[in-house]
Amino acid sequence: MVSLPSQCLHGRISAFNVCRPLLTGLMFMNRIVQGTTPIYKPVLDAMMPYLTHHYGNPSSSHQYGREPKRALDHARRAVLRLVCPRGDDIDKDALMALMITSCGTESNNWAIRFALLRARDRTDGEGPLHVVTSNIEHPAIAECLKSYVEGHLTPKITVTYVEANREGIVSTQEVLDAMMPNTALVTIMTANNEVGSVQPVFDIAKQCRERGVLFHTDAAQAVGKIDLRGLADPDFGADMITLVGHKFGCPKGVAALYVRPDCFNEYKHTGSLLLMGGGQENGMRGGTENVPYIVAMGRAAEILLEKRDNSEITNLESNIVHMSRMRERLLTKLVNGIGKDEIVRVNGPSKPEQRLPNTLSVGLKGVQSGNLLAKIGDIVACSAGSACHSSNQTSYSSVLKALEVPPAYAIGTLRLSVGPDTVEEEIDFAAAAIIEEANSMINRY
Repeated sequence: MVSLPSQCLHGRISAFNVCRPLLTGLMFMNRIVQGTTPIYKPVLDAMMPYLTHHYGNPSSSHQYGREPKRALDHARRAVLRLVCPRGDDIDKDALMALMITSCGTESNNWAIRFALLRARDRTDGEGPLHVVTSNIEHPAIAECLKSYVEGHLTPKITVTYVEANREGIVSTQEVLDAMMPNTALVTIMTANNEVGSVQPVFDIAKQCRERGVLFHTDAAQAVGKIDLRGLADPDFGADMITLVGHKFGCPKGVAALYVRPDCFNEYKHTGSLLLMGGGQENGMRGGTENVPYIVAMGRAAEILLEKRDNSEITNLESNIVHMSRMRERLLTKLVNGIGKDEIVRVNGPSKPEQRLPNTLSVGLKGVQSGNLLAKIGDIVACSAGSACHSSNQTSYSSVLKALEVPPAYAIGTLRLSVGPDTVEEEIDFAAAAIIEEANSMINRY
């Protein structure tokens, strides 16, 4: 994310109409788009009536519950359209494929738990259940699997970690080769949250379905940045998909887990429930629904797929083009502005089309990112690696280690991101601030 003096910001005409944070001195922080996003103004407008006027419980049969119930169904349908095949008719039964949760971590943990409980009585192989994943997953997957492996959670499992290549991409064939007769789940993220590498999840999903193995993908970082329509194809798509509202313009505290309807039909008993109670979320997760936040997630999903300026291009498609252009402008500025050869290294895919359009991970040789951020943190908001990790000057993330990023570049890595409303002035301002401080650090040695 990038910030500008307020007088420099002209803005891009956008359907998102970002809610601006308060000014802090002459600078303000706006449009963080990787670790989280601002709440888009139309999203805030959509949710507000359900905090004030339509406050009823959607489980109630009286008039105060009817509008919240209608709004929930509408929101579910909108979110499902992000991952269902284009033109699919999402009927009432299909709505129950989307289970609302509180966050991506909950969705990921629940996907693993559901797959293991489902497989416990169904797997033909001997020994503990087996899971295939990658070595660059978000901690919400990696730490959860570790707890099962170490026996802190049951059933105990074994895990095969498929290694991403140096560009952060996992091979479909290596995923398939890692499967065993007792494999209960394959879970591979759609796009990496640090370097932005996009995984071949459509192909992996199809191959897993043909082999009868459940496939889950954490799409938290991808939604709103690449087109996911068809990922939930009933015949060839993923069995479970994690979606997170605050990654595409919603408040923090609402997410979803898509679960292929047949998974519910094949296996459902008390032991597989996430929260036992009032039977909400198709009986799988009890608790009164957070109607305002679910409405917000639905409205954000609608905005992404709405046509732009009376054209056939959706906001999502327009945003992808715009964010890609802003990202490449930022990279070009950094490469040209840091005055020594081989100082700037792009972490992750070398081909821009294999990277999320908004994400740029760059290593700066001769720079310690923690020191650089301490100097520019009041005017440019970016992070050293992943915002989900605590960091310091002498260590770097497991993802950068997995990609074999040379230590000299890893300790100087910045994770930069742009958004649908980022403008050229912001890019130029941020690049200039980074370049000035980086050159100062490099020239000291």
